[in-house]
Amino acid sequence: MASSSFPRWLRWTTAGAASAALAISAYHRSLPPPHTLDPALNANTRILESSQGRLHLYHRPGTGTPLVFLHSFNAVASPMEMRPLFEHYAAATDRPLWALDWLGFGRSERADRSYDPSVYQDVLYDVLTDAVKAPADLVACSLGSEFAAAVALQAATQVRRCALIAPTGLSANRGPSPFGRLAVKTAASIGGFTGPYFWLTRPKSLRRYLAAQVFLDDEVPEALVRYGAQTARIHGAPYAPRHFVDGSLFQRDIDTEVYARLYRPTLILTPQTPDTTVQRFDRLSALLKKNPRYLQHADVPGGLLPHWERPEPTLNALDAFLLADHD
Repeated sequence: MASSSFPRWLRWTTAGAASAALAISAYHRSLPPPHTLDPALNANTRILESSQGRLHLYHRPGTGTPLVFLHSFNAVASPMEMRPLFEHYAAATDRPLWALDWLGFGRSERADRSYDPSVYQDVLYDVLTDAVKAPADLVACSLGSEFAAAVALQAATQVRRCALIAPTGLSANRGPSPFGRLAVKTAASIGGFTGPYFWLTRPKSLRRYLAAQVFLDDEVPEALVRYGAQTARIHGAPYAPRHFVDGSLFQRDIDTEVYARLYRPTLILTPQTPDTTVQRFDRLSALLKKNPRYLQHADVPGGLLPHWERPEPTLNALDAFLLADHD
């Protein structure tokens, strides 16, 4: 009896999984395109046709050295993460301000394609040469720091200095294990990533994740939660994040091959007590010893987005670096 009922159970399970996958796919296709997403920043907007795809930029015109803000990478990444910084420097300076939605995020193109570090380095290079058009100060967060540093090293004439907030690549272990990467890629190849993505980007799930692994305070800014959930309900939203989750966007030996070789003044900001956050900074001490001429470090209270959690000390550290001897 058991042996005859098992195939029926298996058929029901298979049929149920197929129906669920079809429903998720239909839901995904029904979502609005990226340009319908509410703006993350109160600034002018611009579209740049880069070598890798259509990019959405925020811009506040001004004079002097431009400031370019680069958000992190995660399931719901966007320039909303950089809003306190953008607003502060809009009020405190007349400098040109730029912020971009990285390709695959926000209001930029979200195509189902391969995403890797070279794609994002090309994107940033195009932004600096075709939009900003002057040597700029880069302010980057988390994984965005890796691409900022890589471009600062390879195209130094386009970069004046870098401020890297909680940069990735400084932990003893980074990204998923080889098995974990294979599991995510396998799931994505059979449509098994999209459903969990939509489930884990609900406001409740986002709030729980931010509280547990990004912020040290119990209170998570509701603006980040609301906008994160909104940016996840856009057609193409799961495509770039799945490459982040499987580790494809991380650069090997970024600390020794890129950060340690920078020859533009660079400030690295890290949490004073990062133990409960998703990132670690085990290699920071060794890195600072390798490049003491160009690298400086400040630890600030708060977690991985200290400009949201502890804005005053974070802005004080950034001001001392970014506003010194600026044009």
